[in-house]
Amino acid sequence: MLLSDRPAEEIVEEGMSDDEELDEEGHVVADEQPDRRSAHRPTAAAAGKPARSGKAVKQQEKGVVYISRIPPHLKPQKMRQMLEAHGEVGRLYLSPEMASLRAKRKKFKGNTGKNFTEGWVEFEDKRVAKTVAKILNGQQMGGKRRSAYHYDLWCLKYLPKFKWEALTEEIAYQRAVHDQRLAHEISTAKRERDFYLSRMDKSKGMAAIKERKQQQAAAAPATDGSPSASASAPATGTSAAEAAPKRLRGFGQRQPKMEAGSGGTAPLPDHLLRLIAGKAPT
Repeated sequence: MLLSDRPAEEIVEEGMSDDEELDEEGHVVADEQPDRRSAHRPTAAAAGKPARSGKAVKQQEKGVVYISRIPPHLKPQKMRQMLEAHGEVGRLYLSPEMASLRAKRKKFKGNTGKNFTEGWVEFEDKRVAKTVAKILNGQQMGGKRRSAYHYDLWCLKYLPKFKWEALTEEIAYQRAVHDQRLAHEISTAKRERDFYLSRMDKSKGMAAIKERKQQQAAAAPATDGSPSASASAPATGTSAAEAAPKRLRGFGQRQPKMEAGSGGTAPLPDHLLRLIAGKAPT
């Protein structure tokens, strides 16, 4: 059978694949095939990597710069204003100085303001943070000539792979250590105070007992009623406590055994002594 004798629909159906169909007018319509590049592209789950959220990706793009020295009279607001001229600044933290140093400075009539020792600044873009730390490090701060920190130098260093959460954890740890040390010192001071107060109470009690005994000793001759004791005290010029007779305390003792031949107990016969000594009697 020739191809010309066969219907056109049968010829078309033989040349069609399983994924192709005919429309109403008889034209071949092919199904849409997926993109081979997207089909062979491995996903994050297939590669074994956890999918990061938008917040984690944004946090990964931030960079932290360490400021090793803060000039006197420089406040966090002014520091932020000076750094924002070079890039977008996120979070800023300046570590304040110790309270004892500030009190010592006030005592000698120095700077009474609050100073800062070191700081950390977070830039929204880590590339900007690297550039700022590289360009400004060792350069003059500038600003108004009348400012106290006009001639001071920037001391900046970029911290690679450093996150702001590590800084907050360190600050929380230092605060917990400080609170624990303070609680220990307070408990030690309380123990010392309680010990001192207990000793003071004991000393007062012993002083009261001694005073009461002296009063009782002074009142003893007056209640005795003997005129000789009362008359002898003014004559000699001694106090009533000294003139009172001393009371000696007696202790019960056993009577000592008498020695042989002293007239007390009779001595043992010779034959008994020989028996005790293990010798034969004569």
